[in-house]
Amino acid sequence: MAKNAIVFEQVTKQFPKASKPSVYSTNLTIEEGSFVTILGASGCGKTTLLKMVNRIHDLTSGKIYVHGQDITKIPVTELRRNIGYVIQQIGLFPHMTIAENIATVPKELGWDAQKIEERIDFLLELIELPPQDYRKRYPRQLSGGQQQRVGLARALAGNPSIMLMDEPFGAIDAITRSSLQDEMIQIQRKLNKTILFVTHDIDEALKLGDKIVIMNEGVIQQFDTPLNIITNPANSFVSQLVHSDDVVQHLGLMRADHVMLPLIDEVSSQETKVDRAENLKNVLTQILKGHSDSVIVTDNETPIGRITLAELKSYIAGSRTNSAS
Repeated sequence: MAKNAIVFEQVTKQFPKASKPSVYSTNLTIEEGSFVTILGASGCGKTTLLKMVNRIHDLTSGKIYVHGQDITKIPVTELRRNIGYVIQQIGLFPHMTIAENIATVPKELGWDAQKIEERIDFLLELIELPPQDYRKRYPRQLSGGQQQRVGLARALAGNPSIMLMDEPFGAIDAITRSSLQDEMIQIQRKLNKTILFVTHDIDEALKLGDKIVIMNEGVIQQFDTPLNIITNPANSFVSQLVHSDDVVQHLGLMRADHVMLPLIDEVSSQETKVDRAENLKNVLTQILKGHSDSVIVTDNETPIGRITLAELKSYIAGSRTNSAS
């Protein structure tokens, strides 16, 4: 049974002079190792919800627990050192090299020099910026996408168990953004962090999230899997938010591990296999090309689930029903 990383209990935040709360009476439980996207329009409360976790904004009422501890009982500096934070405005130190930027938190944590150097190299490899080429560069020598990668590496440097990400790819061009999203999925698979990721983009929320929080006017409208969000919207607001007649677009955004079924039968070496991050459009293509009724979903080539043609047909039917309603 998964442990809880973050728990919100009746959390409300009302800013001084505001006519109503930005976040109202919110209850939410985030499991360890999950990737949760928070989706909503500007002003819906999604960023406020995120910033209460690391106490950039203090609660008006309620409780937030991080790994079972009330965050108000944890010194703010200690809390923030153990939670990675990535924003759209990356904020790299311009006078420091890339290596020095990444080393900031490990140095504050008192790590020894060798451990810091190893961590820098590991993270640069992880974000696909070869250490031998990028260690001594300065932020001004990097593209916007590369700077955002370094910002992510810096947030991961102290090995936090939780990552807070506030529209980190919002200012990046579409092609680079898609590439960073793909990299983010792979990084999550390798490191198994708990991630809260704020976005206003439904496509990004569907692509990245194991679960999605949909907010409107400070209230959570639905907290569910991408599949259930699309096929079983909780109310008319959610239905309108995810409304689309383009079922193929939805298939291209949803991942195999969003809809896979548990393995029951033994897996044959002849069965078609797809990676868990593969999109459902490609999964459907593989099933039809192979003239089979299912494919096996793998994680690092280890079978972890199965997707059947019947399951995909059910998903498509549910998506079309929602679009027509």
